[in-house]
Amino acid sequence: MNAALPSQASASPGADTPLYVDLDGTLIRTDAAQELLIESLKTPSRWTGILRAARQDGRSGIKHALWDEAGFRAELLPYNDDVLSYLRQAREQGRRVILATAADRRVAEAVSAHLALFDGILASEPGNNLKGAAKLEVIRADAGGEPFEYLGDSRADIPIWEAAGWAGFVAPSGAVEEARRRTGDRATLVSEGNGSLVRGLWKAMRPHQWSKNVLVFVPLLLSHQYGHAGMLLAALMAFVCVSILASSVYLANDLVDIEADRRHRTKRNRPFASGAVLPVEGAGAALGLATLALLLAFATLPPKFGAILLVYLAMTTAYSFVLKRFSTIDTIVLGMLYTLRIVAGAAACGIAVSSWLLTFSLFFFVSLAYLKRAIELERVEEATKLPSRNYWGAELSTVRAFGIANAAAAMLTLAQYMSSATASQTYGAADLLWLVLPLMMFWIYRTWMWACRGKIGDDPVIFAVTDRISQLTLATTVLLVVAARYLTMEPMIQ
Repeated sequence: MNAALPSQASASPGADTPLYVDLDGTLIRTDAAQELLIESLKTPSRWTGILRAARQDGRSGIKHALWDEAGFRAELLPYNDDVLSYLRQAREQGRRVILATAADRRVAEAVSAHLALFDGILASEPGNNLKGAAKLEVIRADAGGEPFEYLGDSRADIPIWEAAGWAGFVAPSGAVEEARRRTGDRATLVSEGNGSLVRGLWKAMRPHQWSKNVLVFVPLLLSHQYGHAGMLLAALMAFVCVSILASSVYLANDLVDIEADRRHRTKRNRPFASGAVLPVEGAGAALGLATLALLLAFATLPPKFGAILLVYLAMTTAYSFVLKRFSTIDTIVLGMLYTLRIVAGAAACGIAVSSWLLTFSLFFFVSLAYLKRAIELERVEEATKLPSRNYWGAELSTVRAFGIANAAAAMLTLAQYMSSATASQTYGAADLLWLVLPLMMFWIYRTWMWACRGKIGDDPVIFAVTDRISQLTLATTVLLVVAARYLTMEPMIQ
């Protein structure tokens, strides 16, 4: 006879009733195996061992191999505070608390060692994936056939809840919510869900960052063909495609940076780092968005634009998985990615982009990339290394020097262009362009000064878009460029 059936359970579990708790999605707001898989994918040399384990021991073998290849930091996991409080209350009542999980045993042991809450561990080992009916069997054996309580979150836990004397539910929905209603008085809602998946993915897509993609309009503006309806429509479509692709890249980058983000004072609240969105959900969304962006690009815009998007995707993928680990290379790549947005805009509109613009853009955005690193380094000790970045706190002054040097190079490029025959042939009042130079100098050096004073957030580009002085500087610059184009003045500067 099963002692844990509803008719045999008392109103609440007593001190002699063991409490079994699941790990993934219950005790933690994420999936440990998925995170280990993402970490392993960063290094192709690790894949062989994982594939070998999959052939030999199936899912349990994969979980075991993921630990071997990737390692684990239990202290950084996003724990469910409601579940932790529930477990602590159970321990205060003198009850046995056991971690019962389909995760690999070494993962469970790391979590147990960190929390110091568990009296025992039931977990997967090679050849034995402890999930569903298999987990129920070992729980029954561990409980000695007596009533027990189980905390879980997934469809695989339904047979265990049905057999348990008391059932604890975490973030129930769909079939799990149906199981909770069927369980009746034996059910306890321990914790609500993480919120809407769509809302979490939308946040991870960072739509506020789409303002960076207005760079695709720069070639149209500087060619002064903004009155051409076809080109304007092409630029708008390019903006949409680049924004969608950029969001897919943000998702992929955050997946790769989960551990580093959890160490950061603000990035720890990002959807993947906080557990609001599971890695597998983010990976699926990233793939879907990238596919959508490329399909739109090749279907509506010139093939050259689609090819540039493929280059952009390849560069960002290389940056996320490899290149950002190398100092200096990472900032140059970031500068190139911003410049590539301008090139993409030119390709979408069928406009030739000048070498002057490319040179200025590269220097300018490399300066902003160094500015971002300088902001990060200001928050660490001299002997501390930035997570997932090859920069040390002691290198702050060097990073600042590189950034300011690139800013100066950008200003020099701008001055040389204004002195060129190209400028005088393009603009009827080319002398007005010289007023742009002090404006740009003011903005870039003010931005660096404010960064040194800690007045800029984590992203200098977002600062540039939202700062009132920056907005006024940009608007004045655009007015000067338009005026220089359409006014006619005898040159005073030779």
